[in-house]
Amino acid sequence: MKQGTEMKINRLPVRTWNWLHMNESSLSDIDTVLLSRDKPADGPVLTLPKEGISCIRGMSTGMVEAGFRDIATGMGPDMEELIRESGTPVEIIRVKKGEKPEAPVKLAFPCKEGEHGLYAAYVYAEEGSSVTVIMEADSARQAGGTAGFQTRLYAEKDARIHLIQVQLLGKEYGYLNDVGGACEEGASIELVQLFLGARNIYAGGSVNLAGDGSRMQTAIGYLGTKNQKLDMNYTAEHYGKKTESLIEAKGVLRDNASKLFRGTIDFRKGCAGAEGAEKEEVLLLGDEVVNRTIPLILCGEEKVQGSHGATAGRMDDEKLFYFCSRGLSREEACDMMARAGIDAVCSKIPDEALVEKVQAYLEEGGRNG
Repeated sequence: MKQGTEMKINRLPVRTWNWLHMNESSLSDIDTVLLSRDKPADGPVLTLPKEGISCIRGMSTGMVEAGFRDIATGMGPDMEELIRESGTPVEIIRVKKGEKPEAPVKLAFPCKEGEHGLYAAYVYAEEGSSVTVIMEADSARQAGGTAGFQTRLYAEKDARIHLIQVQLLGKEYGYLNDVGGACEEGASIELVQLFLGARNIYAGGSVNLAGDGSRMQTAIGYLGTKNQKLDMNYTAEHYGKKTESLIEAKGVLRDNASKLFRGTIDFRKGCAGAEGAEKEEVLLLGDEVVNRTIPLILCGEEKVQGSHGATAGRMDDEKLFYFCSRGLSREEACDMMARAGIDAVCSKIPDEALVEKVQAYLEEGGRNG
C-alpha cells in the first residue's frame, strides 16, 4: 500500500444503503503514519508456559506463505497489505499436538508516548491441543500515538484457542485491532476483547468455521467516553455442518462518544444444522452519544438457525431514583451501571492481576476521563 492512499476497512459482506455511511470505513492517513517510522516497533514482552508451546519471530510474508494466507480477517485486505508491506515481525506461537498447558501465553505491549507501531502474532494449535493467549496493550495515561495489531488463529481438529485482548492505551492513541481465525472439525475459537482506552478504535474479527462441529464465541466489552470513536466489524462464516457461533457485545457510551458495530452471521451452502446468534447491549449515558448497529444474517442454506438482536437504552428514572435514594449521586450511579457491563467481560479473563489492573483503570475514571 502506497503512503497517502486511502485504506478501506471493516467492510460489510454485503452492502446496505450508501447514504447510511456504514458499509465500510476509510482511513486516509493511518498508513502514512505507521509506515513512516524509521524502524520496526519493539516486540512484546512474552511469557510462555514451560512445556508444549514454541514461539519464534519471523517475517509476516514468510508466515503467510506457510499457511495463513487464506485466513480472512475482520478489518479486511487493506490491513493485511499494510502489515505485509511494512515488514512487520510476527510472533509465531505453535501448540504441539495434544498439549493443554494450564498457564496462558502472555504478550504485553507497553506502548510509548509518540510511538507508531504495527504488531502481529499468529497462533497455530495442533490437533487436540488447547491454549489461552492473553494480549495486553497499555501506555501512560496521557500518551498519544498509533498502535496496530493483527492476530491470526488456526485450530486443527478438536483444538481450542482462547484469545483474550485488553486495550488500556492513552487517550490520544489511535488503535487498530484485526483478528482472523479458522477452525477444522470439532475445533473452537473463543475471543474475549475489552476496549477501554484510545481516542479512535477500529476493530474487526472474522472466523471461518470450516470443519463440521466447529465453534466460535466472541465476547466484546467497551466503554466509550467524551470524543471517543469506536468502529467494529465481526463475522462468523459457517461452512461446516452443525457449526455454532455467538457474537456478543456489551458496551457503554457516555458524553459525546460514537460507536458503529457491524455483526454478521453468514450461513454458507452446505452448513446444514448450523446455529448462529448475535447479541448486543448498549447503555447510553449521554444526550450527545451516537449509537449505530448493523446486525446481519446471510443465509445460503435452509436447515440452519440464526438470531440477532440489539438493545440500546438509557438509565430509567426509577432506577436512577433508587440509586440516589441510597446516597449515590447521578454520576456515581452512572459509573456503577457502566462498571456492570465491563465486569461481565472481566469475569471471562483468567488472570487476576490483569483484572485488577482493569479495575484500577476504571476507578481512576479511564484514560479519557
